[in-house]
Amino acid sequence: MVECDDLKRLQGTRRGRIIIGTLWSLLVLGLVSAFWAGVLAYLATKSSPESVSTADSVRVEIPKGSKGKDVARILVEKGLIKHEFMFRLALKWDQSGGVIKYGRYDISKNASLSDILTLLKEGPNVPLTSDEIPEELKLRVPEGLTIAQMATLFDEPQAFLEVVSDQNLIQKLGIDAKTLEGFLFPSTYFFDKKPTPRDAVEKMVEEFERRYLSLTAELVTPEGFDKLKLVTIASLIEEETKVDSERPLVAAVIYNRLKQKMTLDLDSTLQYALKKYGQRLLDADKQIDSEYNTYRRQGLPPTPICNPGLASLRAAFSPADVEYLYFVSNADGRTHTFSKTLAEHNRAVARFRRLIAPQRLEAERQTSGDPPEVQ
Repeated sequence: MVECDDLKRLQGTRRGRIIIGTLWSLLVLGLVSAFWAGVLAYLATKSSPESVSTADSVRVEIPKGSKGKDVARILVEKGLIKHEFMFRLALKWDQSGGVIKYGRYDISKNASLSDILTLLKEGPNVPLTSDEIPEELKLRVPEGLTIAQMATLFDEPQAFLEVVSDQNLIQKLGIDAKTLEGFLFPSTYFFDKKPTPRDAVEKMVEEFERRYLSLTAELVTPEGFDKLKLVTIASLIEEETKVDSERPLVAAVIYNRLKQKMTLDLDSTLQYALKKYGQRLLDADKQIDSEYNTYRRQGLPPTPICNPGLASLRAAFSPADVEYLYFVSNADGRTHTFSKTLAEHNRAVARFRRLIAPQRLEAERQTSGDPPEVQ
């Protein structure tokens, strides 16, 4: 410790004056630091404006590219702080790291300056509406797509196809399959950054698992049917009808035919095998040798034939309590006629053919280029 006599001797030399000046500078700096540390500690626990309820909050929008002074001005304008200077000072002295993130916030009127600063560094707590989210951060997956069709939604289709064959992801689902066909839940997904195929697939699988577990908790699982078989049935339902009220009826036909050991005779499985979507199937198509040819092979196809939505999954768990064994289109492109006996079904098929004949004739004329007949 420097005694008084020592200070007097030091004052008489140039070196002494430098040492004493340095000591005074350190002392002043220490006092200033202590003062501002006290100010910041006070601000960290003191609410800025008076408020009647901690539940009250203020909506704040921090534009992209805002500087500290811009944020301070916004907070003053919203009544969350009283002085811009104090926020800028707190920002300068803050040692927690991180930067203020632009976006939308709900901030409590009772929030301290420290609380506000922490929140602004954590990021927006008010999500964007679906209309506000940029298109590159959205992924819309319609019901009933196959994984091959889904791959076209991505810039790198091959990368997507590789991910859906990832055995680690497949094993997590507890299924014995080569791909995730059937287990990518159709929905609209939102991401913080443009999703990679893996980002998207993992999110779709996660959503499938959530929905599937919810159904198992709500409904009785049909005896003798595991996850793979149930999802396969749901995929057949998805492809055979787009009318929600018909899904349990289609499910009933599938279960009834399986119980009676009848072939399913479903066009949708042939379309999957032949990749012949939106085209008329020919009698020759029904003769192909494929595990997915349900005209020739009994039982379910080995895997799902598309990725079904919730209504079809629910119908697979809960088929209608009816004795239908057949159904055929009503030629309106949507609804079907359901029948218990082959005789009833044959009459429904004949009616369908009568109704569809003019449409097919017109389609053939348009294809050949012949002008329509004068009516």
